[in-house]
Amino acid sequence: MATLYVVATPIGNLEDLGPRAARVLAEVPVVAAESVERTKKLLAHLGLSGKRLISCREANRRQAAAKVLDALGQGKDVALVSDAGTPGLSDPGEEVVARAAAMGYVISPVAGPSALAAALSVAGFKQVPLSFLGFLPAKAGARRRLLEQTAASGWTLAMFEAPHRLRDTALDLAEILGPRRVVLCRELTKLHEQVLRATCAELPGRLEGQQMRGEITLVVGPGEPAGPDRDQVAELVEKGLAAGELKPSALARQVAAATGMNREDVYKLILARQKGRSSKEDAPADMSPQPVEPTAAERELTVANSLGLHARAAAKITETVSRFQAEVVLVKGGEEADAASVLSILGLDAPKGSLVIARATGPQAGEALTALDQLFVGLFGEGR
Repeated sequence: MATLYVVATPIGNLEDLGPRAARVLAEVPVVAAESVERTKKLLAHLGLSGKRLISCREANRRQAAAKVLDALGQGKDVALVSDAGTPGLSDPGEEVVARAAAMGYVISPVAGPSALAAALSVAGFKQVPLSFLGFLPAKAGARRRLLEQTAASGWTLAMFEAPHRLRDTALDLAEILGPRRVVLCRELTKLHEQVLRATCAELPGRLEGQQMRGEITLVVGPGEPAGPDRDQVAELVEKGLAAGELKPSALARQVAAATGMNREDVYKLILARQKGRSSKEDAPADMSPQPVEPTAAERELTVANSLGLHARAAAKITETVSRFQAEVVLVKGGEEADAASVLSILGLDAPKGSLVIARATGPQAGEALTALDQLFVGLFGEGR
C-alpha cells in the first residue's frame, strides 16, 4: 500500500532540512504542496526535478485531497509539505491527512522544523497544559470570543497570526489577558529573527513603529484559571436532584467535573439543597419526625496488608460502606475516591504503609468509619 509522508520543511533556514526529509522528497513521485512555487525552489535546492506537484491551498483543499487519494490509490507514495514547518498544524494539510486516514492509507510523519515547537522552546513558560489556537479568526468578534474562552482556563496559549492582523490581535490580548506575559516570535531561524517579550498589556505599545513581516507565533504564559460559575453549579445541582437518578456523591463528582468546582464543596451544597427541600415540604398530619440532619466525620486509616488496596480489598470496602446511611470518600495524596466504587478506590494507588483519610457524611457517618477502621485493622481478612 502506498504511503503518505507528512514532511516537515525549514521555517526559514535551509540547514534545518533533515536528511530523512531530503531522502523522502527524492524518492516520492508526487509532492502535495501548500505553495507550489516555494516547493519548486526547495526541490531545486536539493537538485530534484520531474516531480508531479499537487497544489494544496486552503481554497482548493478538498480537490487537492481527492488528487492525493487518487495518487495513493495508484500505488504512488506522496509527500505532503506546507509553506514552511510541519504540515497539518492549522494549514490545508489537515484535510489531506484526515481523508487519507479515513481511507486506511499508511501515514508516516517525517519530523523536523515547526514554528510552534520553535516558539515554545524559547518562550520560557510552563507549557503543560497548553492550548494551541492555530491561526486566530480574522473577524474581531470570533477572535475575542475564542480568547475569552481559552483565557478562562489559565493554560498557556499558543497561536499563529498574520502581520496585517497583528495590531488588532495585540489590542484584544491587552484587553482580555492584560498582565499575562507574552512572547512574540517572528522570522525564527532567519537572519532577522525576533523574539519580543512583554506583557499582553504592553504589547500594543511595543509594536508601535515596527514593520512586521512573515507569519508570527505568539505564546501567552499561564494565568490563574477563572473560578467556577456558581450559577451553573446551582443549576446542575437542582437538575440532578430533580432527576433523582444519582447518589449525592455521584452527583457531586459529575457537577465538579463539569464546572471545575471542588467536589467536597459541591457535595456540601447538595446536602444543603436537600435539607432546604425537606424543610419546604408540608409536615405530615401525624407529625412524624423530620429526617436526621446529616453529620460529617473523618478518620485516618493505615493500609497495613501486604498487597495494599487491591481489587478484593476495594470490594470489601464498598460492601462495608453499603451497610450504612453514609456517603464515604477516601483521600490519599490529594486524590479522592468514592468508597462505593471499586474502580474509584483502585485509582488511589495505595500500597502497604499508605495513609488514607476516610471522610463520611450522613446519619450513620460515625458507624461507617468505625466499620472501615475495623476492616483496615483486620487487614481485610488477609491475615498479613
